[in-house]
Amino acid sequence: MPTIHFNIDQTTGIVAASAALATTCFASYKAGSSSVCTPTVKARRGLQERRKKFEKSLLDSSPDDAEKNNLSLGELDIRRKSQIAIGGPTDHSGEVVVSTVPNFDLNSTIFGSLTGALPRTVQKSKIAVELFWSDLAIARIEKAYEIVPAPPSYKKGLMEFMQEDCDFAIEHADGSFMDHLKFCHDYCVYNAPGLSPTPLFLHSIMGVGTNFFPMSKNLIPKLKTLVTPADFTQIEAFPSILRLILGTNLLFDISVNSHRLDSLTSLKFHRVIDNEPLTLSGAELWMQLNYQLIHTLDFLPAASWLNQMDDGFMNAFIDLHRILSSSSKMLCKVDYTAGSGESTTDGIPVTLGSIIRGLVPDFIIKKLAEKAIGKFSKAIGHELTYELVWA
Repeated sequence: MPTIHFNIDQTTGIVAASAALATTCFASYKAGSSSVCTPTVKARRGLQERRKKFEKSLLDSSPDDAEKNNLSLGELDIRRKSQIAIGGPTDHSGEVVVSTVPNFDLNSTIFGSLTGALPRTVQKSKIAVELFWSDLAIARIEKAYEIVPAPPSYKKGLMEFMQEDCDFAIEHADGSFMDHLKFCHDYCVYNAPGLSPTPLFLHSIMGVGTNFFPMSKNLIPKLKTLVTPADFTQIEAFPSILRLILGTNLLFDISVNSHRLDSLTSLKFHRVIDNEPLTLSGAELWMQLNYQLIHTLDFLPAASWLNQMDDGFMNAFIDLHRILSSSSKMLCKVDYTAGSGESTTDGIPVTLGSIIRGLVPDFIIKKLAEKAIGKFSKAIGHELTYELVWA
């Protein structure tokens, strides 16, 4: 079986000629040879090493240097460009081939601290993948993205803080951490003009779900000087609300009270980084849930949605979209029709993790995810308790 070799840009470490690569992979898949899409280990290692060096050079550069050299903190792939351009997610079944990444190291990602063979295997099946697109899909999405205005520049003081005082040099579920932050920021700019994009750009700075903390607690006073009070309220709440969404019955409790959501006055909970008690007003909570909805977009499967309804982020996205839409609290554009998606397995790799997910009931997968979140919070003394306060 022939193997495709990556053409790697020596400066950025980004794969060049992606359209040609995708065409070959997609055609090979249609001919029944999807394994042809697997790059050589040597090529992949070179890509990873060059990319890390490139990211380090960005982190070592001042904002002035970045502007002078036209450097970009974060890149948008085809899937992310599609979501931003059309204002919502798409099940790309039939136009993308999902290939497994050989020798994938879960420990090099934000999920490295996840424990337990079953949870790690399931998580790996979700993120140890690479997408190869058809020419038609690439052309359509790139054309749609051409009309998206360039987002505003990041604030100089904020970038200096992130580069000099924080640690974002870790791999995310899909690319670098900065890729993820850029997507969240840019989606908000284009599809939620009434919301500040800053909370989404900094949503992880005070804690990630797997107990990775890009900044230390003693830097909170400095962070407060760099953002508005309203933005800081959303930033400090984000890690906690994300854990409550994925690890507790928060969304269920909101849903069963759909008849009185206008009388929801506040939510009481605890901050992840130090377990300090926090309170969001009703208006602040609805804004936070809009930010959370945008954030979940970056974790949705690229294809075959109906076969992946055990996915925690997929379920969170559906629940958030339903709650915000039905209550007229939607502050962003996220086009989605309930029940949409495909159930085909074409173009989807068969792995140990996918087999397990197919055999284990969805509610057990959900319970495992909730248990994992509970363990992470317990390990740092964070309480996953909350109280919805009604008028």
